[in-house]
Amino acid sequence: MIEIKRLLSCPLEDVIEAWNSGFKGYFTDMTMTVDRFLQRMVQEGLSAEDSVITYVNGVPAGIVLNGFRTIAGKTIGYNGGTGVAPEYRRTGIGKQMMEYVMEIYKKRDVDIATLEAISENTGAIKLYESLGYEINDHVEFIQQDGRLQVYFEDFALGPQYQFEWTSPENVSHLPFYHQGGPWQTQWQSVVNGEGMIVSYEGRQVGYTLSKRNLKSNGCLASIVLYQLGVRPDFRDPVTLVDTMLYKSLVPQKACKRLVINLSREAKPQYEAVKNRGFSTVVQQVCMRKVIKESTKVNAESIKKI
Repeated sequence: MIEIKRLLSCPLEDVIEAWNSGFKGYFTDMTMTVDRFLQRMVQEGLSAEDSVITYVNGVPAGIVLNGFRTIAGKTIGYNGGTGVAPEYRRTGIGKQMMEYVMEIYKKRDVDIATLEAISENTGAIKLYESLGYEINDHVEFIQQDGRLQVYFEDFALGPQYQFEWTSPENVSHLPFYHQGGPWQTQWQSVVNGEGMIVSYEGRQVGYTLSKRNLKSNGCLASIVLYQLGVRPDFRDPVTLVDTMLYKSLVPQKACKRLVINLSREAKPQYEAVKNRGFSTVVQQVCMRKVIKESTKVNAESIKKI
């Protein structure tokens, strides 16, 4: 017997079993402890009430995590992970869960549904496409370990740049802040992180969203860069991106550095990061499904009839 339940009503041990078995043998290690799972739910704003677990004869067999945010006046639904245990894959459980989730989205009055999928996971991508999702971007996790200084030997920090460290939320008020990127890169997900606003001769031209993680002894362990934004009309975006990388990534220190979900379409950012000693570790596709057409689109459709 197949039964789909809301995560909030399920025992925590079933939740962890559903997650870990659902992502067993995945392209990257997705294994979660209870603490790590709960931390992820909070950090990414995921909803236990609106996430689901599928049971087969009482055994946790699948999971879908969901979250919701209002961005630019629209309600965005986010799929924070869909997994099915190996023994139940290709049995239709994934599709059943996703169809159930679509009903949740409709009740939550979601305008646009979004998700990311590993580019190699063609089976999942085909499933999402069959449900009306379309690929709208290709993004990468890009990593570097050790000192970054050697990759900046040809770079000098220009005196005309000014830097203001601030909260991630303050960065979101910039007129050129990128609202439409992957869920994990948005300011709400930068928990305990910081924003940096860059000005050139007094004009705000760029920003970063990042987080520094420390070891138990207080030394720098890693830096995660969530966004690297550039004012569209700035005349020298390449130098600006290099400046932001140098200032935010502490090249003199030895640590792990990770740029998450960087769009290949953001040419100055993508090319600058790859030229400064970073390597791609994971490639993903961003997908979206429009659930509610805008009032303007509907009005134009009616006008044509």
